[in-house]
Amino acid sequence: MTQGAKSSPKGGIFQFRVRGPRDFGIPQIVLVAGTLVAIWIVVPGTPRLLLMFITLLGAFIIPRGPRDFFGGLALCALAILAIWASSELPGQHGFAFGPGTAPRMFATLLAIAGGLVALTGLLMEGPPIGHFAIKGPAYVLTAILLFAGMIRGIDLNIIGLPFRIPALGLVLSTFTAFMVSIMGSTEMRWVESLLAAMAMTAFCVALFVYLLQRPFQLWPI
Repeated sequence: MTQGAKSSPKGGIFQFRVRGPRDFGIPQIVLVAGTLVAIWIVVPGTPRLLLMFITLLGAFIIPRGPRDFFGGLALCALAILAIWASSELPGQHGFAFGPGTAPRMFATLLAIAGGLVALTGLLMEGPPIGHFAIKGPAYVLTAILLFAGMIRGIDLNIIGLPFRIPALGLVLSTFTAFMVSIMGSTEMRWVESLLAAMAMTAFCVALFVYLLQRPFQLWPI
């Protein structure tokens, strides 16, 4: 048990350990305060209150399931980043979705899910944090960067080359990003991966181009 921490009464499924005065210092206080301010500024509505509540609980309670707790916090951080990145996109007008509606909606759902996972890891027994695997996240990050570059095009003048790679369209960008991300899995099978990538590409085209009627370029021009 951490020095200075106190245990709750035994016997309950939500048994937890409370941090004592010795567990707090200026860095911890600054981190908690900064997190609360960031959540208040960036996150709207009900998810804001949920995330602030979990942040305060995490400041005073030692997590019983560290993997779930910090994994949930990572999801919350990703959701906050997505909400901030889409903050300047126009939202819904009447019954018509704006370009910022879907990103903020899915980011809000992700924040709620991450908050619930973190709360579970805070109050219920769970596995500790294991070894961090770099392969999967590296492939996923590469896929995201590839998608961003392929769908918008890349101006190589920023590195001193007088060339520009044109936008390759939603179809090739989505298919390539999905294939690259799935290569980070140790259970990858080429046939299943190709079929899944084609299905995901078709779903994205149907959703964004035909259902939401977003002006995405489908093919290279």
